[in-house]
Amino acid sequence: MKILITREKEESLSFAKKLNNLGIETIVFPTIKTIPLDFPLEIVSKYDVFIFPSKKAVKYFFSKIEPSSLKDKEVIAVGEKTKEALEKNGIKNVILPNVYSSEGVLRLILENIEKYKNKKILIPRAKKGIDLLPKELKGEVKEISILSVYETVLNIPENQKEVENLFENKDIDISIFTSPSTLKNFLKIFPEKGKDYLKSTCIAVIGSTTAKAVKEEGLDICLIPEKFTVDEIINKIKEQFL
Repeated sequence: MKILITREKEESLSFAKKLNNLGIETIVFPTIKTIPLDFPLEIVSKYDVFIFPSKKAVKYFFSKIEPSSLKDKEVIAVGEKTKEALEKNGIKNVILPNVYSSEGVLRLILENIEKYKNKKILIPRAKKGIDLLPKELKGEVKEISILSVYETVLNIPENQKEVENLFENKDIDISIFTSPSTLKNFLKIFPEKGKDYLKSTCIAVIGSTTAKAVKEEGLDICLIPEKFTVDEIINKIKEQFL
C-alpha cells in the first residue's frame, strides 16, 4: 500500500513515520509551505480571549509575542495538538471545545454567551482561513478580530515527476489532505489530470472544511475520522485497509 501525504514537509515527515511503523509505504508530497507575517505587537493588550486554530498559528504568534503577555487572558485551542503547542509555550488552562473544529468553538462560545458577550476576541491565524467565527459571532460578542500571523503558499515538491508517474500507473492507494489549501495546491500542480488522479485513489481528509473543499471539486471522500487528528485518521486506515 502507498499513501500520499500533502501537508507541509515537516509535518508530513512525522505523519509518514507513524505510517511507516505500520509497514505502510508513504510518499511525502508537500503542496504547501508557510511564511511568517509581521503584525503589531501591541495588539495583544487590547483583547481578552485568544482563539488558536492551529499549531502553526501558535508557532508564528509566539515567535514575536512573549507567552507571559497572555497570562491573564483566556485561551481557546481548536484541537488537542494546538493545545499541546500552547502548553509547550507555557500557556496554562487552555480550553478545548467538545468538537475539534471552528464549529465546535462556535458552539462553545454560544453556549456560554453570558460569559463572552462583553469580551474582545482575537484569532491569530493564517492570512486565508475560515471566517465562520467572525461572521457568526459579530454582534454576539463585544468585538471579534482576525490577526494574520502567517501565510500558506504554494509549494512545488521536488518529486513532482515521480508522483505523476505513480498516479499514471495507479500506484497510489490513498491520498491524504489535511486542509483546503493542500488540495487546491495539488490541483494547481496537476491542473489537467489532478482530479482524475484523485478519482483513482481513496481520498482521506482531516476536518470538515477540508471535506467541504473536496466535495466542491466534485470529488468523493472515502475516509474521514470523527475526531480531526492525525492519530485518528491512522486508526481509520488501520480499520479499513490493514
